[in-house]
Amino acid sequence: MRYFRYKKIEPSGATTSGIIKLPYREVGSVISHLERDGSAVVYVKKLGRIGTFLVRLGTFRLRKKLPRSFQSEFLSNLSFMLSSGVTLTTALEESAKDSERPDFEHDIRELVFRIQGGSTFSEAAANYPHIFSQTVVHLIRIGEETGKLDRTLMDASEHLKRIDEIISDTKQALLYPAFVFLAMGGGLIFWFYYVVPKIVMLFKEMDVTLPKLTLWLLAISEFMRTNILFILAGLAILALAMPLSYRQSRRMRKAIDSLMLRLPLSSSISSASVLAFVTEYFSLLLNVGIDLMQSMKILHESIRNEVFKEKVEEVRQWISKGEGIAGAFSKAEIFPSFVVRMIHVGEESGTLPEQLSRIAENYRKKLSLLVATIGKMIEPIVLVVAGGIFAIIIGGLFLPIYDLISKISG
Repeated sequence: MRYFRYKKIEPSGATTSGIIKLPYREVGSVISHLERDGSAVVYVKKLGRIGTFLVRLGTFRLRKKLPRSFQSEFLSNLSFMLSSGVTLTTALEESAKDSERPDFEHDIRELVFRIQGGSTFSEAAANYPHIFSQTVVHLIRIGEETGKLDRTLMDASEHLKRIDEIISDTKQALLYPAFVFLAMGGGLIFWFYYVVPKIVMLFKEMDVTLPKLTLWLLAISEFMRTNILFILAGLAILALAMPLSYRQSRRMRKAIDSLMLRLPLSSSISSASVLAFVTEYFSLLLNVGIDLMQSMKILHESIRNEVFKEKVEEVRQWISKGEGIAGAFSKAEIFPSFVVRMIHVGEESGTLPEQLSRIAENYRKKLSLLVATIGKMIEPIVLVVAGGIFAIIIGGLFLPIYDLISKISG
């Protein structure tokens, strides 16, 4: 894409000028583009390196990845218009107008310019990864090659919708336990900082001998009262640093993902989520005609969970050495036997995409069930943990009272 300074007289007689970004090399092509609406071009000049740098610097903006739900709706609308006989560039422009997002409309306008400049849709889409993921670009390319672009765009839309449901259900399932344990932590801080010191001070005034358990609670309370600002600051830094380090450090991601796959409750949620994601992606890639090794490569690049990411790479390596698909998944030693059996059936019968789709549907239902029953599942854990902690606290506070009553009775 290159920048051109222009001045033209519009059909209404008004004179307009500015800078436009177009995929053309020759000024003549730019003039033809600007005169499509009946305008008369006064002059066009291509910007040099310095001018281009200054324009890019002035128009630079961070592009945030669009929500999957938005991408899904956009691709669905695009597919519907193409199947109705609307041209690709018109369908793209009309879909962008309905979005009510100026930044998105600007990017789609640039994409249309690229297509008009001679690029294919897939080549142009690859320049906008925040709109079109790598998988969607592959589907667009296959749609162009087979002449079924409207069908592959609808497949991409439905795929993104299912992936969005998987991720949304996973977040909902993990949100409730996180909130519960956060509330418990806040309650403990309040008890040790405010409640425990007042009760223990009363015991000291009454000259009651404090047992070891109460002295331990008092030591924790004193430490918390003395260092409360450092504790709160440390928690705040941890809350900020953890997400950042998770994004930046592969080692940190692997450690957290490994932990999530080992903890009693989160292991079921994380495993169901990743397996639904893997089988959904794998089924789609094979279904649209992408070859096995390329599908495994795209799958490896798309998975976020580092533990499963490594295992998928192991599967790809085993397949490249001549191992069967089911055998390779079995050797990875992380995929359940149910998944391996279904893959084996699909491999033997030639219906692997259909079997993978069934597996994905099964794990999506399991994840939805986990979301619906997460409260009932976590209640016993909360009761045991919270009950044990507060039993120790209450015991430490009541032992001195028992000793006091014993002395009075004596």
